[in-house]
Amino acid sequence: MTQNLLTNIGIRVGLFRGSAIIALSLMLALSSESRAFAANEYAVFTLNDNFDELSRSKARMLYRGKTKSLQGKRIELSDWPESSSERSEFYQYLLGKDVSQMNAYWASLSFSGKARPPKEIDEASVNTLITWLAAKPNRIGYAPLDALPSDVKVLYIVSKEK
Repeated sequence: MTQNLLTNIGIRVGLFRGSAIIALSLMLALSSESRAFAANEYAVFTLNDNFDELSRSKARMLYRGKTKSLQGKRIELSDWPESSSERSEFYQYLLGKDVSQMNAYWASLSFSGKARPPKEIDEASVNTLITWLAAKPNRIGYAPLDALPSDVKVLYIVSKEK
């Protein structure tokens, strides 16, 4: 009886260990797969042809809340969902900051009344972003450059190297 109990426990522990190893392997495979598709370049863009291209410093000022208008027009910025790789990479490439640093930064600006954070889109897709941009001509967003349709107005391109 004791031997059967020990054997049964051993099998269950072995199954659990095997399941844990499989789950860990799947998690590692999925996380490395998503990193394999990381964008090399992001475009700050709009659907409004009246905006001029931005300099690096102007693009940085926009996404740091230091400027609220372009060419005399008040603008609205978009942001990708907090958990998206697009958001993480964009802020790292443009500002050298991670998402938690940017959340803290925007929280302090918002609390002090100096600026409002960009509007977080509902889902991590270019189509959702473009739908949001299309509602008003003063909206600006960012997305992986290679995912954009040809009819958008690219204001600035940011990459790992810049």
